[in-house]
Amino acid sequence: MSLGLHTLRPATLLSGRYKQEQIPDLSGRIGVVTGGSAGIGYHDALGLARAGARVLILSATPEHGHQAEAQINEFLNQNTNQKGTVKWIGVEFGDLKQVDAVAKRIANEEERLDILINNAGVGQAPWKMGKDGVEEHFAVNNLAHYVLTLRLLPLMQKTAKSAPPNSVRIVMQSSEMHRVSPNEVHFASLEEINEKRDGALLYGRTKLGLILFAKQLVKRKLASPNEILITSCHPGTVDTDIQTAWTESYHLPGKLVELVMRVVGKTAPEGAEASLWLATSTDVGTEHQGHYYSEAYGEPDTESGQGKDESLGNAWWEFCRQQTNKILGEELN
Repeated sequence: MSLGLHTLRPATLLSGRYKQEQIPDLSGRIGVVTGGSAGIGYHDALGLARAGARVLILSATPEHGHQAEAQINEFLNQNTNQKGTVKWIGVEFGDLKQVDAVAKRIANEEERLDILINNAGVGQAPWKMGKDGVEEHFAVNNLAHYVLTLRLLPLMQKTAKSAPPNSVRIVMQSSEMHRVSPNEVHFASLEEINEKRDGALLYGRTKLGLILFAKQLVKRKLASPNEILITSCHPGTVDTDIQTAWTESYHLPGKLVELVMRVVGKTAPEGAEASLWLATSTDVGTEHQGHYYSEAYGEPDTESGQGKDESLGNAWWEFCRQQTNKILGEELN
């Protein structure tokens, strides 16, 4: 299995680095990676498992999920000094009741959860209505992770009571594309969210939502400021199959964008470095709490003004609360 050689691509040369070899020993720890069967998420899961963690990867496609599980475990078995394991769990992130059921199952079956990387997502694809009556970008990228995280949070809080300080962590895989979120975004109504918009704008709005989510979780749900470290990050421009969404949305102009992204972009292993840094590095501590980073070892608070807007964060949270209550028939706050 190829781990993806480190390259001299422009996006890599311009970024801070945190290679998998730098991850500290994670033996005895458990991680969850959404979208962990391909692309950046695959290498997030691989990085955690190489360091000794038992990793649950959540994704929708059985073929990809079983293949990722088999490939990573085979690699680990061939390297006797690497004791981690990977297990795939199928879940359709566009079906909120299914997400909720899987989250409850994990919370009930696992004794601990140390790391959650919310990576799964719809790229810059065209507008599409989701199964639950919510626009698909928002349903998958935001609502699904809102439900999953809140269901798993009590288990992570329990883990934090006995785990080493600052070792229990949640990372939101956001993007610099959050800057193209519509200026008039308010998260005020379902009609606003479901309005037919350009795919890049819809994607950017959900990446903004993940930055706001990290900040709101810190403010609303932690018993103490250093109970769990919660952050968000940009993986960089990365050459993965998510770039095909440019072609899907914009045809020939999009194809040109996709080609440029693939030429200059990081490899998938390099794209996983920022999230792995925030999820595992001993250099990350309470001073990183709630912040957004555009690269490993980057500067905090480089997000847009919208990403720093607490009132917008409150609106995002309230909208998610209302929609999950409506879809699940249960208050989840």
